[in-house]
Amino acid sequence: MAFPTFALWATLIWVAGWWFFPISRRIFGNILPDGGLAVGRVLFLAAWTLGAFWVGYAGVPTRISAFGWLPLALLGIGLALRDGAALHDEIRARKRAIIASETLFLLVFLGFFVLRGFWSDLDGTNGEKSMDGALIASLIRAQELPPPNPFAAGAKLKSYYYFGHLETALLTQAVGGSMRWTYNLMCATIPALCFSTLFSLGTALTGRLRGGTFVAGAVLTLGTLQPIMQWLSMGGYHPQKFGANTPLGLDHFATSRVIPFSINEYPWFTFHQADLHGHYLAFPLALAAMCLAYALFRGSKLALVPAILVLGALILTNTWDFPVYGLLIGIASLFAGNSRADYASLALRGKQIRWLVLLGRALFIFIAALLVASPYLLNLKTAATPPQPLAQPASPLREWLLLWGPMALAWGAFLGYSLWESRFQRAILLVLGAWLLFIALGNDWAEPSGVVLILIISFLIWVWHARKTRGDERFLHLLAFCGLIALLWAETTWAGFLGSADNPNFDDYKRQDTVFKFGLQTWMLWGTAASCGAYLTLRKWPLWLKTAFVPLLGVMLFASTSVVFGRTRNFSHWDGWDGWAHLAPPEKQAAWWLLKNTPPRHNLLEAEALAGGDYTPLPRYAPATGIPTVIGPRAHSFQWSPANSGDAGQEWAEVSARKAEARAIYLSATESEMRRLLERYQVRYVVFGELERQEYGDAALERLRRSLKPEMQFGAANDPRRVLIFSTRSPQRSAQRNTKNF
Repeated sequence: MAFPTFALWATLIWVAGWWFFPISRRIFGNILPDGGLAVGRVLFLAAWTLGAFWVGYAGVPTRISAFGWLPLALLGIGLALRDGAALHDEIRARKRAIIASETLFLLVFLGFFVLRGFWSDLDGTNGEKSMDGALIASLIRAQELPPPNPFAAGAKLKSYYYFGHLETALLTQAVGGSMRWTYNLMCATIPALCFSTLFSLGTALTGRLRGGTFVAGAVLTLGTLQPIMQWLSMGGYHPQKFGANTPLGLDHFATSRVIPFSINEYPWFTFHQADLHGHYLAFPLALAAMCLAYALFRGSKLALVPAILVLGALILTNTWDFPVYGLLIGIASLFAGNSRADYASLALRGKQIRWLVLLGRALFIFIAALLVASPYLLNLKTAATPPQPLAQPASPLREWLLLWGPMALAWGAFLGYSLWESRFQRAILLVLGAWLLFIALGNDWAEPSGVVLILIISFLIWVWHARKTRGDERFLHLLAFCGLIALLWAETTWAGFLGSADNPNFDDYKRQDTVFKFGLQTWMLWGTAASCGAYLTLRKWPLWLKTAFVPLLGVMLFASTSVVFGRTRNFSHWDGWDGWAHLAPPEKQAAWWLLKNTPPRHNLLEAEALAGGDYTPLPRYAPATGIPTVIGPRAHSFQWSPANSGDAGQEWAEVSARKAEARAIYLSATESEMRRLLERYQVRYVVFGELERQEYGDAALERLRRSLKPEMQFGAANDPRRVLIFSTRSPQRSAQRNTKNF
């Protein structure tokens, strides 16, 4: 990686917080200990990207909106000059918290940046990074929004949220970099934003800097208890399957697959897996929503507009997050600390009128957030199944406790030592916990149990007692309430791309995405509440309870440690932050040439896999450059709706048709039919390299030589990874170009 790219990126991200500080200190005032400096970085990036999103739908290219940081920076600088002495005094007053927050941000950024250098490539076999790289690179080249679909040449991407990818593209353009390098810079930036923001919120809620460190560490670094399953039954796991021997022989990937047929990622795993999906890119926005909800709860009037913008950004980044975080901000606005003053100024009287005003405010927030995201929502065409009821019981109790047990225990301890004063009430809680453990031990592994009923009963008991709370303790209950709502939703419904009635083989996996997305919301919300509660009441805990947590924390730390070793391949190979590390030298040269010579709105053709292509090296050049190919991997191409019909049947048919036509161009189409198909998909260049040779054979190369104009060759004639590029332009128009001998 060129040092200027790293330096400019790191500087821009760091300075963004200070540019926004004159605004964030007005929003968060005496609410957050660092004056909102950490969350201000998230808000700066969100405001910049929202501006680019809106002007993008008006036809402004990304390369122009990449300069959108300038007016925000000038606004912040102007406010700083105006505030002068007051700003200086505030920084001095918050010096300890600011130094701690900034130090944490820089340490986490540098730490994850180094770790990303050990497995940096975007190969299709390395998770789902290839699709994220393709989308980011496509947005870098985009002339307007929605962007071109990189896995469906000629189609727009109207079925997938891409706000976080747009944010990455804007940063890449702003520093003059390439997605090849900035992908891994973004993978270091997100954890840094998360740790510093949650540290700030945790410090505010616990009243101690060490409390903020405890909360950020507990929520963002601890794993699950799934290693217990591996230690009891090692035969079903493969610690070397994903590239490393991890501590105690753990399969690090399995630590995020606790409940059968579902995904149970936790933040530390997601940080290291480094697939820049919407759920990962939304982490900082989710924490910003929590900070803004807290500001609204504490009475900050200025938090209303940023809260609306952040909710709108969440719709655009990871739509699954909107209902729960919208609920959080809506309820926080109902309990706003400044509400009584508002009623007095409006000369309103009576509880009913006051609640109408509060409900109107909450409704306004929801509607305004939808309006912020309206260009995306009005163009949305998805084949995903909408929410459906889930047959009960759903989750096995043993596995459920291995995932959520520590959080439930910490929250139960907080309830027992904050709300329930009498020993009798605590004894009831202890008996219920013992009964739950007894039932779990009596169940078989993977046997669905009445988890939902137990959850609902516990939830109702907690809600009844939470009515007694006041102040910040009430906000902790609000966080837990929303987290448990997310968990309850994941236990009773399913939605997404899996589980079609026409495809019964996938029926078991139909709740996979729902458990995944809402589970992460629960981890952030309930995890923050439980961690804060544990810190505030830890001194009251009896010795036996503290002792019980020690082995649990040990197992969770083993899970997290295994992820570090697994995702760095045991620190055995250094890639040097190159997203193209999996490409051979001729392939890198070809990708760079395509990137520099393919005009906007022109596409390419490369190999597709007849059997699917997901989680394989195919495709190679669309992910590297963002130039759309005719068709990508089967399942991921379907999710991105190449037909933009909103109907699953039509989308599968379009995927199959494109695969057949791409294959025909290489293998069987007549020259006239080939040119018709290439023109239909606006293909400028056809690639033939190692993967094309493996998929189609040398006969396909001879057909291309007879029908198309040779444009470039990269690699020696005897190099098995040699790449040849053919132009679809007429020979008369191409004759004057300098070409190499084929």
